[in-house]
Amino acid sequence: MRFLTMQRPVLAAAASAASLSASRLGLGLAAAVTVTGAQLMGGVLAQGRRNASVKAQGAYKKKSKRGIPKKLGAKRTGDQFVIPGNIIYKQRGTHWWPGENCIMGRDHTIHSMATGYVKYYRDPARHPDRKYIGVVFDKADVLPYPAHAERRRRLGMTAHAIRAAEERPALSASGIPFEVRRLGEGASASTESNTTTTNKAKGKGAAAAAQQGEPERLLRLRDDYSYREDNWRIGRLVRTTGLRTTRFRTRKQWFRHRRWRRERELEGQRKAAARRAEAGGAGDAGKAPKAMSKKAAKKAAKKAGKKK
Repeated sequence: MRFLTMQRPVLAAAASAASLSASRLGLGLAAAVTVTGAQLMGGVLAQGRRNASVKAQGAYKKKSKRGIPKKLGAKRTGDQFVIPGNIIYKQRGTHWWPGENCIMGRDHTIHSMATGYVKYYRDPARHPDRKYIGVVFDKADVLPYPAHAERRRRLGMTAHAIRAAEERPALSASGIPFEVRRLGEGASASTESNTTTTNKAKGKGAAAAAQQGEPERLLRLRDDYSYREDNWRIGRLVRTTGLRTTRFRTRKQWFRHRRWRRERELEGQRKAAARRAEAGGAGDAGKAPKAMSKKAAKKAAKKAGKKK
């Protein structure tokens, strides 16, 4: 076996044995060879030392290199189109303040309140240092608006003076009145008490025209030469009748009441039929028994058992 082809552990053992034999024989040459071999074997043993291939694991925590983004800053630039509710600027604190047609949320986010175009501007008249964000309807407008300027309107509308209503004469060209007032019960009574003897006939005619328990009414002349009250005035008459229009708060309550009312009617009919049967009416002798559902028959049998 050749010396250099030996395995490393065997080679180390052979080197140690050679050094011991040389020291016992007292040979100088052998000692020199042993020292040189020991140094060689030390290097070989150092090369054959097995180190840890896996590093020992200690406290390990995976830390992300980047935190969760807050996504702050401008979401809409100048002259950009927005609709109501759009977020224009997200911030921490009040770097920007809401201006024309804008609002600020509780987290200092500025939202749009109208459909238009975004404008970033300053307004020394309101505050010397603050910066504002506004929304204008016309893209060519410049903020802030001058003091006492005309109010800007949506859809390009312009202000127009409202025309005064034309005064209508009391009588038509043919002498027919456009409006007639029908007096109520109280008004007709007072008219009768205050009229003179010469106007008693007119007072009696007005009292006859008035209806019992009705207020004074305004009748207008129609195209067919008839007098009729306005529709919105007719709708208000329901207040004078004392009727309750909304009896039930929900639809479910109405269906429950309708079912209860129907059951009460059927119960009354059954009681009436029972009274007629007890009285011995001749008309019911030839009648066929009324068809009943299983539930109704079971209920009737249960009620008959209780009576017994």
